[in-house]
Amino acid sequence: MIFKDSTTTFLMKGQEWKDMRSTLSPAFTSSKIRLMVPFMVEVGDQMIQALKAKIKDSDVDYIDIESKDLATKYANDVIASCAFGLKVNSHIDEDNEFYQKGREATNLKYTQMLRFFCFICFPKLMAKLKFTLFTEKMTSFFKNLVLNTMRNREEHNIIRPDMIHLLMEAKKGKLKYDDKTAQDTDAGFATVEESSVGKKVIDRVWSDSDLIAQAILFFLAGFETVSSAMAFALHELAINPDVQEKLVQEIKENEIKNGGKFDYNSIQNMKYMDMVVSEVLRLWPPAIATDRICNKDYNLGKANNKSTEDYIIRKGEGVTIPTWTIHRDPKFFPNPTKFDPERFSEENKRNIHPFSYMPFGLGPRNCIGSRFALCEVKVMLYQLLQHMKVTPCEKTCIPTKLSTESFNVRIKGGHWIRLKIRS
Repeated sequence: MIFKDSTTTFLMKGQEWKDMRSTLSPAFTSSKIRLMVPFMVEVGDQMIQALKAKIKDSDVDYIDIESKDLATKYANDVIASCAFGLKVNSHIDEDNEFYQKGREATNLKYTQMLRFFCFICFPKLMAKLKFTLFTEKMTSFFKNLVLNTMRNREEHNIIRPDMIHLLMEAKKGKLKYDDKTAQDTDAGFATVEESSVGKKVIDRVWSDSDLIAQAILFFLAGFETVSSAMAFALHELAINPDVQEKLVQEIKENEIKNGGKFDYNSIQNMKYMDMVVSEVLRLWPPAIATDRICNKDYNLGKANNKSTEDYIIRKGEGVTIPTWTIHRDPKFFPNPTKFDPERFSEENKRNIHPFSYMPFGLGPRNCIGSRFALCEVKVMLYQLLQHMKVTPCEKTCIPTKLSTESFNVRIKGGHWIRLKIRS
């Protein structure tokens, strides 16, 4: 059975989507994410070791590196570990199949982007034509990976607190929101709250194909969007040394306060870290827009003083919300192109206009993995800055300009930075 693209939560609609959201949302509470932090730290340790080895082998005491490539390898290995229970080291073995499949799926070319838009706008037509978003070879790779992992764990009674385990629990109907998870703490200011849809208990039985589709979605979402946030964060820290040093100081204070202990609680208590990450997601949102389908006629009123008729959005019409544009609107964020984490200080974040900040979307169909993504970005920045000083190099694009060569948000010429081991 070949995975059908319409079975992902991204493309599901109506009651089917509600049921899947209710099934999966308990897997993304902070109580579940905190169990995955050791896996993230393990991947970060691999990354630091690889970077130190490269610096040691260089003729100078630093290396110039393309940070999007660095972040993509890190995000790939985190997803491999946290979602699929695999141990890979893409910093050493760039040819591993898991990493290559991710690059193939997320390097959006024109034809794939066109097909993606067709799935959103004409889902029934695409289904009738039997089109799929990804190649049969790719879906077969993930299908075999997920099914073989599930089978091996069931046969040997293996329990590992990762996404495969949670999907297995979901299939058995054992994954439910309880009072404890419902009151879980946020992972930061950008965290989006789960709606009543996600907290509803259902008894629907899902097929292996349904769960494989979600596993692929986790991988694709975590591979590109998270690595993009990380790369832009490193770029901004390189060209804003004052921000970097303030963040490094907070990391040092956390090390002293917790005796070198680094876990979910300590990372969530770092206020300046959250301010920095929140500002990165404002200035460089990985998802530049989001869309919704109108489920009933809605009167927006007259567009301006010259309009003679009200504008009505009809049931079934699509609406695109330009996240990028709203995040850079000076009406909501003064001097919007300036990287300024102070926008999200305890004092200032209360003044942010409702619905003007939405890096993970809003409403019931917000990003289900916001807690996971925020935690992953923070862990990566913590470990890297703890060991490395980030500065611009000759290839760093200053002032920052975006590339026109890809549908993905990229800096012109690449995300180049210089890394040097901290004394």
